[in-house]
Amino acid sequence: MVRRRLLELSIFSMTVLTLLEIVLLTSNSPPIFRLVYMIAPMLTVPIVLAVAWKRSFATVIMVIGLLCILGSMILLPHMLSIGSIEEDRFYIISLRSFLLGMAMVVISMIMVYRPELLYAKNRPTDDDGEGEDGIKVWDSRSSSNNRGMVNGTLLIPLRKLLDDRENMLLPVYRYVLVTIDGVTYLVSPDDYVPVGSMVVRRNGMFIGVRKVL
Repeated sequence: MVRRRLLELSIFSMTVLTLLEIVLLTSNSPPIFRLVYMIAPMLTVPIVLAVAWKRSFATVIMVIGLLCILGSMILLPHMLSIGSIEEDRFYIISLRSFLLGMAMVVISMIMVYRPELLYAKNRPTDDDGEGEDGIKVWDSRSSSNNRGMVNGTLLIPLRKLLDDRENMLLPVYRYVLVTIDGVTYLVSPDDYVPVGSMVVRRNGMFIGVRKVL
């Protein structure tokens, strides 16, 4: 409930920041600049709280995005007021910086609240060793003996079941869907699978779960 409220406040703050940016770009009044100086930093607080609790790379993206936004709303108007930047350049740079910052903030929120949007299409998901429809995560270390075999079957790297194009894409995936002895598992790209295992593909491409930073 608290996180949902923070998300709602963040969306409201982003909307107000967008309106303030429009005002900045359409007004050249020092009082307006001073008003924005006071309001803009406070509006970033809900955004920070909505993302920072996750303690992930999304927080870094969010911080950089907010710096771009505040730069476009505070630093650039100040430079314009003291004559350090031409008015035409101010409009272009300010708008670009604001849009870039807003895009980064939106991406950071997607990473925290809707990470599935960044996954591969038709992906399985995993939770506590099981994924969508009860798909389990394969672990060759717990399934094999010291000779690198499972039930008398030799283990091989998962990468050997993929072609060159798939191997190039593999580093961005957390799991690949593989059928082992008739059972479908989520397999880590660096893991080993028994000889005879089949990679599950769709339209000529393996199905997997993308990494979320």
